[in-house]
Amino acid sequence: MLNSSKYRDITIGRGVCSLLGTTIVVYLYVVDGLLIDAGPKRLKRESSKFFQEHQIDQVALTHVHEDHSGMAAWLQSKMQVPIYLHEMSIPEASKRGRYLFYRQLMWGGRPTFISQPFPEVLTTEKHIFDVIDSPGHMKYHKVFHEKNQGWLFTGDLYVRPKPFVAFYDENMKDTIASLQKLLQLDFDTVFCAHSGVVENGKAMLQEKLNYLLNLQEKVEGLRRQGLTDREVDQKLFPKIPLITKVSRGEWSSYNIISTIL
Repeated sequence: MLNSSKYRDITIGRGVCSLLGTTIVVYLYVVDGLLIDAGPKRLKRESSKFFQEHQIDQVALTHVHEDHSGMAAWLQSKMQVPIYLHEMSIPEASKRGRYLFYRQLMWGGRPTFISQPFPEVLTTEKHIFDVIDSPGHMKYHKVFHEKNQGWLFTGDLYVRPKPFVAFYDENMKDTIASLQKLLQLDFDTVFCAHSGVVENGKAMLQEKLNYLLNLQEKVEGLRRQGLTDREVDQKLFPKIPLITKVSRGEWSSYNIISTIL
């Protein structure tokens, strides 16, 4: 089920996907005709109803991962709206997404869609969003900043302040650099694709940055002692979470350790 709520003049869609005890919440945001992220195909029945109930003039995808772009093809076919994506991900979007089976079960497939590169700013009748490169969760990732409102739509850059696993193409060093850059902006509210509305958003992004910088120091110290990244991982994250086993290592704490320096 995709629940709908309001935050000021933003309409929020909230859906849930579960697999083997792992539950992940997905948030979609409609701001003055702009849809930020399209959500996974697994929520097609719920999200298609949500889309049809609201005015959508354009779609901005923070990145091409299937939980954010799985419904892009439907939106393009049924609503004939332009879909913006990082220019380097446009070729990938034009091909059917191919993923490990657990991702197919969790999110559904990702059909092909035609996207176009972002302009420097996205405009609606009421708002102007600066489009900002923010590598970290993946190399080609964007966030959207409405400085007049103090809003920052962060896709998967934030998610949680103290990550214990990272995706296989995630890079913690890049995440640190992106957080440092974004914290120079004027904003207070973060809109996360999986944590929802974070009203003390700037403080929470700072908390995540502090956590990663502290972890970076620990990893550097242990490497100087001669430990390998595998040994560092076992020392700092001794418990192996279920998602690491289910994903065959696509999600793991090792992906944090191996990319933080």
